[in-house]
Amino acid sequence: MKIITMRSGTTIIELLIFTAIFGILGTAVLPLLFLSSEKRLLQQTQALVESNGTQIFKQIGASVLEAETILDPPVQASGSVLTLQTGSGAESPVIFAVNSGSLLLIRHATQEILSSQQIHVEDFSVQNTSSTAQSIIVSFTLSRITQIQPAHTYRRSFQAAFTLPPVDHPSGGSCGCALPSCVAGTSYTWQVCEAGCLTVSTALECGT
Repeated sequence: MKIITMRSGTTIIELLIFTAIFGILGTAVLPLLFLSSEKRLLQQTQALVESNGTQIFKQIGASVLEAETILDPPVQASGSVLTLQTGSGAESPVIFAVNSGSLLLIRHATQEILSSQQIHVEDFSVQNTSSTAQSIIVSFTLSRITQIQPAHTYRRSFQAAFTLPPVDHPSGGSCGCALPSCVAGTSYTWQVCEAGCLTVSTALECGT
């Protein structure tokens, strides 16, 4: 005679025990997963802000090394626009300024956005500290809103000093163009040397 062994199914009590165990594990693990995700997003935001600050200073430093004269701000004054005269008529002037939360780099009459579109730039300030040598102190603040709930804004301030190399015979101002100027705090005007002085203007946050 063949004996058939019948396996009993899972009882309600066992299901309740399993459900309780999974519930306890979920309660313990899910917050850890959320914290890990938030920490990763915050680290990514910090890295993006830091790399943008480094890139901005790198570009300003390279432009300062190629510059002959600081056109704006004047000596021993501060402003929200940095304008440099270079020896190259096709590049001069070089302008750094903020508009609508982005840092712009303008060469001659062509502009580009220097900061990342994910970064907000504010409080861009330039102090002309020239004395025996032409020098400036540049500061600004970068911020980004993290994609976590509740939303968190990571903000970081940067500051650095730069010194122009000595130039015995500047050649960039051969046209004798007028110095740049700010109009109503929102429009910046300068002149470029092209068979004479041509006036160029753009929207910039140039009020001190």
